Amino acid sequence: MKTEQVKELLKRYNDGQASVKEADAVNDWVEQELEQTSWNKSEEDKVAFGIALKLKIDAQINLGSEKEASGTNSLKVTRFRMISAIAAAIAIVLLGTIVFWRMRNEDASRRYANDIAPGKNTAVLKLANGQKINLDERNGTLDTLNGIKIEKAANGVVVFTILDRNADASNQKNTIETPAGGQHQVVLADGTKVWLNAASSLTFPGEFGGQQKRIVSLTGEAYFEVTKDKTHPFLVETAKQEVEVLGTHFNINAYSNEDNIKTTLLEGSVQVSASGQHEVLSPNQQSVFRNNALQVSEIDPALAIDWKNGEFRFKDEPLESILRKLSRWYGVRFVSELDENNTPSFTGSVSRFDNISSVLTMLEETGNIRFFIKNKIITVK
Repeated sequence: MKTEQVKELLKRYNDGQASVKEADAVNDWVEQELEQTSWNKSEEDKVAFGIALKLKIDAQINLGSEKEASGTNSLKVTRFRMISAIAAAIAIVLLGTIVFWRMRNEDASRRYANDIAPGKNTAVLKLANGQKINLDERNGTLDTLNGIKIEKAANGVVVFTILDRNADASNQKNTIETPAGGQHQVVLADGTKVWLNAASSLTFPGEFGGQQKRIVSLTGEAYFEVTKDKTHPFLVETAKQEVEVLGTHFNINAYSNEDNIKTTLLEGSVQVSASGQHEVLSPNQQSVFRNNALQVSEIDPALAIDWKNGEFRFKDEPLESILRKLSRWYGVRFVSELDENNTPSFTGSVSRFDNISSVLTMLEETGNIRFFIKNKIITVK
């Protein structure tokens, strides 16, 4: 296509007089310009670059029209100059924005060069006979102890099943432990389902037998779906509190490096006891034990079990709390260079199974902070 034909086509496009075929020809030309640029662009970059290119075209058309009109109408000349200047200025701003985001993305790529994968289902099962089983390495039947079959099902869940009800395994303590960067699920002999979060452990008997209470011990965080048994309450012991239930769904967060213990009820009823204080929770309530005081409030339970549902969900959550969660799940250590008296809070959500860079990017986009990854140490500035 000759230069004059191109100019005429662009002018008709700009004036809104181009046919569908002519408009397609202009769009194809713009696409070719995008393909010929020397750096890779995101979809947002391409849209912005296309707009900038269109404005540049408009400016060139107006300048050409200015020359045509210069000998006949000075008012038109002034108008064309004004339009051209505005179009060119907007194009410069848009192109500058593209360059800024390009540099920012390149900076993030450099800082996240040592990206870290998310945690996974991994744990160690310590049986009452002293045997330690790495659950990553075993499938199917793991052992049979005192009438209790222990197996890792096809879905990865560890299941304790009573084979001989005359055998007594109530005094045989077993422990399942998840490392930083791990999580796991176990089904106890009474059918109770337990999901363990990262860096957590649960100690429980092979079966509850004739015990008056079904007692388990927890460190870290776990979500429970307790099988109903009105004659045998289910009791979860942590370092500083106890939670007693008959049959219900609830979450306990009792990490030693947190300054509180949170118990969140989703279904049924639980009694929380700590330092001589007792509170009965209703669904959608959470108790917080801090500084020897037990307090209850209404809460969106989805925020408490985000980890079980494969998410990180934050609502006005302090950065320090978020970093502790990330540290446990990704197995990393954070070093903060921020002012301890002026750290931000965040609201948002992101998949728990993305690389850590996805979470850090979300935090960077909502706050004036930057993260730098080096091996398993992440510096916050």
